[in-house]
Amino acid sequence: MFSRRSTMLAALAICALPTLAAAQSQETPKPSDRMISRDDARRIANENGMARIEDMNFDDGHWKIEGRDSIGGVIQINLRGSDGTVLRVERERPASAKASPG
Repeated sequence: MFSRRSTMLAALAICALPTLAAAQSQETPKPSDRMISRDDARRIANENGMARIEDMNFDDGHWKIEGRDSIGGVIQINLRGSDGTVLRVERERPASAKASPG
């Protein structure tokens, strides 16, 4: 029938299955699993001075958010989609806040 060696190998294989399954479940998540949500992107934009969001797009791994700050100036914020890092903030002051030529 089965030799002692075959029985031991079978027992070792059965014991190794849970360890193998645990190792597979801890693999690195796919990039799509690590993207910040739209709500997270909105929160980060608000924390960086955006009072009103007018346009929001996710493209090529980045959130591109356009809107207005608290005094009505145009503000554009680019975020890294994987972790929400602010890559760029561009502001344009509203006409009412610009100095008039004197």
